[in-house]
Amino acid sequence: MDGDSVEVEGFGVLPCLAFGSEGMQERLAALVIAGRKRATVWDGREENPTEPGMRWAVMAGGRAVAVIETVAVGRRRFDEVDADFAALEGEGDGSLAFWQAAHEAYFRKAGFYTPEMALWWEEFRLVAVTDAAFAAEAAGHVAAEEAEARAMLAGRA
Repeated sequence: MDGDSVEVEGFGVLPCLAFGSEGMQERLAALVIAGRKRATVWDGREENPTEPGMRWAVMAGGRAVAVIETVAVGRRRFDEVDADFAALEGEGDGSLAFWQAAHEAYFRKAGFYTPEMALWWEEFRLVAVTDAAFAAEAAGHVAAEEAEARAMLAGRA
């Protein structure tokens, strides 16, 4: 969760949210626009800045590309994330195996992974797409995400 805010036409000033780390933000925002990504997690040691009903500007490439609204939020351990939630998060092939591998790598790189680590989780809904040019590129990002997931999971087999 980011903390800055931006003016979004038709929505006023909204807090900004960019999914993932640098280099992942465009792809993950495209998954939101494509309707595949409807949930997220973040480090449970951080404060929770969201609650149901809040709206967020989804950022990619330094601009607001969509508006989402929080539906539900809570905490759970990394090792308690199930296949249903992994599918809601919509990354890779949507499987729990991909979710575990990708998120373990992400949190290890950040320096604090353990299977018992606390995570904040959030489910959200897409309210509006605010950048038509970015939305036109979403299918390419989704295809790249799926191909990368197949390669990663094949390499683990």
